Amino acid sequence: MKVDVIPYTLIDGIPTFRDSEIVGFYTRMEKEGTASTVFSDGIINNARDFLAVMKSNLNMLYVIFVDDEQSGVFWLNRFEARFARMHWCLFSNQRGKDSIGIGVEVLRIIMNWKDRDGKYLYDMLLGIVPSSNKIAIGYCKKCGGVIQGEIPNAALENGKSVSGTVIYYRREG
Repeated sequence: MKVDVIPYTLIDGIPTFRDSEIVGFYTRMEKEGTASTVFSDGIINNARDFLAVMKSNLNMLYVIFVDDEQSGVFWLNRFEARFARMHWCLFSNQRGKDSIGIGVEVLRIIMNWKDRDGKYLYDMLLGIVPSSNKIAIGYCKKCGGVIQGEIPNAALENGKSVSGTVIYYRREG
């Protein structure tokens, strides 16, 4: 299995993904039934919202390819020190396959990114998942995430504050 991570960025003024492709990622999540879970906080409610958020300077969008097939997306935000918040969604073409192996490889790739001086970009990635989302929490654990605990009102579901489970990944882990 060959896993590649391609960033949404401009190379010589040309985007690596067209707006229509970014809209298509959200549309695919909608068709596959994952959009309402991934975006349970209610901040992103449609493809137009997704495009605007992913094109903002606050988020860094990446597309996951497995054996040259689009297989998911993830984005990083809330950058601080050498960690960031991570959010992700695998597409249905990877269900029933080695989705854990894909997650582990994506995390390995991210945790080995270095800057021009050879220093790691990230020492830790952090996620806060609504505690009711047992499937996502279980997946994160299987990919090497460490459950730090639960914080009251740390997540949103359908516009309401709910308990959030804090999950982190460290390069050393």
